Amino acid sequence: MSDLADYARPKRLPWVNFNICPHCLVHGRTCLFESPKEWGPIISRSDGVDFHLIMGDRPIAYPTEKVAGKAEMMSVAFWYVHETNGSSTEAVVVILRRPHRRGVSLLRDLEKVADKLADKLCKEKQLSRLYDFDGRQIHRVS
Repeated sequence: MSDLADYARPKRLPWVNFNICPHCLVHGRTCLFESPKEWGPIISRSDGVDFHLIMGDRPIAYPTEKVAGKAEMMSVAFWYVHETNGSSTEAVVVILRRPHRRGVSLLRDLEKVADKLADKLCKEKQLSRLYDFDGRQIHRVS
């Protein structure tokens, strides 16, 4: 019977690329997000109640050491808050294995990563510190 009740319950629609955080407003906090260092648009996600996730800065070359030669990969950091974790801010880094280098294609990659991390937050409540993204899926790095 509970399966039927869950099916009838409306799903929460996620909030995408917002400036004012709906999750924070629900909890009586004011949280205004700004675009990361004028690089591009805000990439953020929230379920409107339990968490928010925001890209912290523009993607950077990975690895960053020059002795490694020209970097073919990139990394990007996200910050998130989940109420079940005491509402503290946590960070997660994602390595983009085969990223598009710029423009709309790179933004699509970043949007996919944000969607995948938000899906994980809906289910797991806490993220690992490091993932890699192969262009389709994110994988936890141990």
